[in-house]
Amino acid sequence: MDQKNKKFRLPRKTKKKIKKDFYIYPKDNKNSYLVAWPSKYEEDYVAYKKGLLTGLKEESKKIYENG
Repeated sequence: MDQKNKKFRLPRKTKKKIKKDFYIYPKDNKNSYLVAWPSKYEEDYVAYKKGLLTGLKEESKKIYENG
């Protein structure tokens, strides 16, 4: 099977954990955000593992607790 045609699969528990949040990439030069789906796309999952993505639910919890 060709590497390009291979479907991206995550373990069920990992996928469920990741799906609970909404992730975005950092702002670009136009001050806009790009949505990421690490549970669906391998490129987004790699960015998630590197720590490039921001989880919006986690950020809102931090603001609410500190606010």
